[in-house]
Amino acid sequence: MTDGDFEQKAAAGAPFSADEAARVLASPDLTSVGHLGEVARKRASGDVITFSRVAEVPGGAFPASAGHAGEVRLTGLVASIDDAVELVRRGRTFAGTIPLTGFSAAHLVELCGRSADALESCARRLREAGLDGVAVCPLDAFAEVDEVASVVRALERGGLAVWRLTIDRASLGERLPLIERAAAVHATSSRVQAFAPLPRHDSADQPATGYDDVRTVAVARLVCATIPYIQVDWPLYGPKLAQVALMYGANDADGVAATDGAGLGARRSPIEDIRRQIRAAAGEPVERNGRYEPTS
Repeated sequence: MTDGDFEQKAAAGAPFSADEAARVLASPDLTSVGHLGEVARKRASGDVITFSRVAEVPGGAFPASAGHAGEVRLTGLVASIDDAVELVRRGRTFAGTIPLTGFSAAHLVELCGRSADALESCARRLREAGLDGVAVCPLDAFAEVDEVASVVRALERGGLAVWRLTIDRASLGERLPLIERAAAVHATSSRVQAFAPLPRHDSADQPATGYDDVRTVAVARLVCATIPYIQVDWPLYGPKLAQVALMYGANDADGVAATDGAGLGARRSPIEDIRRQIRAAAGEPVERNGRYEPTS
């Protein structure tokens, strides 16, 4: 298949095969890789690039205010399901009508003894306490696609949404299989809205470069053609790499600060910064909430 064929396939929104994706991932021609990612992004969402302001609650330490958050996110580990339920109750009181997400799907699985029935029951309790969805579903925490799909189905049967697929740790060589896994999981659950293909923790033995990261984003967009949002973590990767990622196929920026803690003024506030960066990437910024519903 020629580069022209690749472009036609990207423009048609057809998912790339593993062999095709491997060719793109190995390509030294970053300009062509970026062009493919951009073509696929425009096919998915036009010029619109979404972002969300998130109020994180690490380990139950609630901030003074949720600010202008479109999502309140409970992060960290809990000792038991009862503790999780109590934290969700507190979280719902704090969040009010703001969408509330929390916990890692992998952590909930461990708390439930890896039982699908227990996980469904746990999800039901958390939903009744006020949780809207899990915060993350790390694909690398599970052995195979079927296991992830089973976890997603159990959580959804219990009433919790699984909007966001992530990768916690992965070497460069492990990225493509996990990208393929994301596409396969989305095929089993249309409620999945986003996939963040860049690992939260890099491999110490095989650290990735910024070039590797933007290729990864482009390949994720090309392989996961039906996932609405390819996401970049704004605070984790920083505005400079995140902005480049938007030019390589990402169409959502997650984790923008919900408050202006630095007191920099309106022009340098987090929301003005993200809007400016998206426009610099030739995108149209649209704010969303934790349910991936546009709010602006």
